[in-house]
Amino acid sequence: MCMIYVMYWQLNSSNGSGSASPETGPPLFTQQGGVTTPGATEGTPPAMAGGIEPPRSFGPTTDKQKEATAKTFASAKQQQAKAQIQQTLPSLQQVQNLQRLHATFLTPYLNHIQSERGLSSNTQEAYKRDLSFFCKWLAAKETINPDQKLKILRRDVTAYLSYLKSHKQESSSLARVLASLRGWFTWLKYLKLIESDPLEGFENPHRQKKLPLVLTPPEVLAMLDVAEHPREILMIELMYSSGLRVSELTGLNINDINLSQGYLKCLGKGSKERIVPIGSKAQQAFETYLEIEEKRKQLKEEAKIVKEQAKKGPGRPRRQILPELIIESKVTKRRANAMQKLVPIFKDEEGKRLSRLVVWQVIKRLAKKAGINKPISPHTFRHSFATHLLENGADLRAVQELLGHANLVTTQLYTHVSRAHLKNAYQSAQGSFGLGSAAALSPELPIK
Repeated sequence: MCMIYVMYWQLNSSNGSGSASPETGPPLFTQQGGVTTPGATEGTPPAMAGGIEPPRSFGPTTDKQKEATAKTFASAKQQQAKAQIQQTLPSLQQVQNLQRLHATFLTPYLNHIQSERGLSSNTQEAYKRDLSFFCKWLAAKETINPDQKLKILRRDVTAYLSYLKSHKQESSSLARVLASLRGWFTWLKYLKLIESDPLEGFENPHRQKKLPLVLTPPEVLAMLDVAEHPREILMIELMYSSGLRVSELTGLNINDINLSQGYLKCLGKGSKERIVPIGSKAQQAFETYLEIEEKRKQLKEEAKIVKEQAKKGPGRPRRQILPELIIESKVTKRRANAMQKLVPIFKDEEGKRLSRLVVWQVIKRLAKKAGINKPISPHTFRHSFATHLLENGADLRAVQELLGHANLVTTQLYTHVSRAHLKNAYQSAQGSFGLGSAAALSPELPIK
């Protein structure tokens, strides 16, 4: 056992726990058994923390001694793991800085964008996630003085962006983080919670313009062929024929679809409502899906009635229905019809609105089943919708209205066309310019 203790001490000394440097030195307090006890170092076994040395033995070892040795090594390993976790825990000052940042500066701003700016829930979650991570990074620096005014310098933001870039964050993610920080700093400066805006005159990182990934029409048909459930077919048809975002798709309700006139109403970014047409194939898929859902609902209600009757036992005599009960039942039916209009089209097994993650999983599974090796997502159908419209002669302004873009520059991203389309356009225009057209119009002119 003496040799065990020597080996354990050497192990901790080699790991740096025995040094007195502020980076690797032992904390003043460590957690043992859920109770904070002073004076116990992180490299000391539990038996050594109370001043009791492990028992020493000399002579041949028995099975019990071997078992005790194994237990000692296991406890030493657990104590070392606890010490490593202890080193990663934040200090008291870091926790206080983070609490002050959240209570005084971040939480009021999040309430402001929720109640006054009218941003979507997804945008609010993105702002909250970006700003919370920045506050954690800022609190970890321990440069915030709780007794002084909040002071964030430009070099702090630059260091934070360098930190994100070192963790392989792309330029698009950095631009989104900067957008979150710009709104927060503008609000803080307006309320005079900070002296100056550190991002004033700060340029966004240059984003690499990538052409959007587009599916070919045969690939879209291949995914429709492998889709077995009517819900999956309806998802693809709506995203491809109407150019819906995945959040717009999952946000559709029953009253948003008008099959008689062939259009739907969706709520886009910034709570902007727009009306887009539905393709004929999408209308057929929607009718099939509604029939199946209605049958499933009837079967579920019938099973519920049979289950309730089995619990009640033999039937009871029917009581007389009063007129006021009839009026009340009509009001209940009106409320039920009004609530029926708010029922989501796509629901999960619990009857709740389907999440975007489920749609993403469905698209990935169908793409793999169809043999498509492209890294596609639900948004790929929106790209394909816009690109195929422009390739078939649609006006750019009309595509902008269908996609719900506020700026035409965003829609111009889809003006890329395939080489085959360019070749066909060039060949069709050959007859209307050059010497051939001049000779055709004026055959009497001499051509030298």
